[in-house]
Amino acid sequence: MLVLDRKVHEGFWIEGRIFVKVLSIGRRRIKLGIEAPRELTIVREELAEQSDGSPNGRDVAAPGEQDKETFRPVRR
Repeated sequence: MLVLDRKVHEGFWIEGRIFVKVLSIGRRRIKLGIEAPRELTIVREELAEQSDGSPNGRDVAAPGEQDKETFRPVRR
């Protein structure tokens, strides 16, 4: 497991396609923003455990030029 320290409004990229940003930090809660292609399925851990345990099951290919329009921005 990789453990990173990030401050509010800092983030990191995963494989150049997924951007995760810390939006706020509270006493017992951290809010994250995730910027990812629309075809990528993102499932919370507790919901994945209720299903078959495989939230996506698909391989993710490298982004092409056509994928740029499918990103959902979370940066402020």
